[in-house]
Amino acid sequence: MSGSKFYVIKKSDFPKFIGSLSKNFKVFAPVRGEKDFNFKEVKPSKEIDLEGYINTEFPPKKFFIPDGEVLMEYEKGGKVKRKPAKGRKILFGVRPCDVHGLIVLDKVMMSEPVDVFYKNKRDSILVFALNCREAGENCFCESMGAKEAKEGFDLLFTDHGDEYHVEVGSEKGKEVIGKSRLFKETDKEAEKAKLVFKKKINTENLPEIMKDRFESKIWEETANKKCLSCASCTSVCPTCYCFDVFHLNSIEKPGSGKIIREWSYCMLKPFTKVAGEMIFREPRVERVKQFFYHKLVYGKENQGKYHCVGCGRCITECMTKIDITEEVRKIRDEYEKRKLRA
Repeated sequence: MSGSKFYVIKKSDFPKFIGSLSKNFKVFAPVRGEKDFNFKEVKPSKEIDLEGYINTEFPPKKFFIPDGEVLMEYEKGGKVKRKPAKGRKILFGVRPCDVHGLIVLDKVMMSEPVDVFYKNKRDSILVFALNCREAGENCFCESMGAKEAKEGFDLLFTDHGDEYHVEVGSEKGKEVIGKSRLFKETDKEAEKAKLVFKKKINTENLPEIMKDRFESKIWEETANKKCLSCASCTSVCPTCYCFDVFHLNSIEKPGSGKIIREWSYCMLKPFTKVAGEMIFREPRVERVKQFFYHKLVYGKENQGKYHCVGCGRCITECMTKIDITEEVRKIRDEYEKRKLRA
């Protein structure tokens, strides 16, 4: 097989392809649950049913920064064992917005000092992205420049009716294609669906506008009348990477234990608790602003990329239906009205 960048595979051959991958990898794909789709291990490939699939409830970050991950184990006497990444995995069906989410995590977790636990999993997990056929009710990835994936994946699949068009994005992806006889080369690029978005964010000069409106009463209204500080938004956000680390000592073996990393959320009051029982972001409005400004200001300034990818999960999961697109619209409207009066 030559060095072509584009291939096609018949959908009728796809179960056979997944079956062959299962011999060397644990394959995870969107599986329909009671509420929504989530990534689960699939052995018989017939479990992959993408009918009605928009996106998973939880993003793929859980594979790269697992909640409750054991980082190290230690024993009395100073013996420390670093826990390696377990096995090779493939994630099939990762949406372009979530690919952009992984690129954000790469910029954060693999800048100096490199998080070796994240890097090991990023190196051992293959990402098979899947272009969208339609936009979801709360999707606004187009606004955030995350509608299409240009990098960050190993293979990119596009639904072409009876077949998938496949774009190679890495040497690992090329190797997978090369080991299969089910793919045929093509010189045609993918025919992508025209997506219609109901929600949008105007990002023109957005960081500057947000910083100008940092003390806006809009934030207090959102915090006091809507937000429950439940952390639903941060738990499903593909770019939230905050965590806490704690030691779990063994009762059976005194002096031994584990170092565990678990997710932590800026929306929760104890998140900023420091020595002396001080909580420096105790008012709910400060926590609400931290979430919005991290996604739309600080990430852009620090990593050159918005930390919101427009997946819409925060809107979907919010119990009081706080809509990030609407909050930003209100802030922009206030800014522009004040500018006109000035």
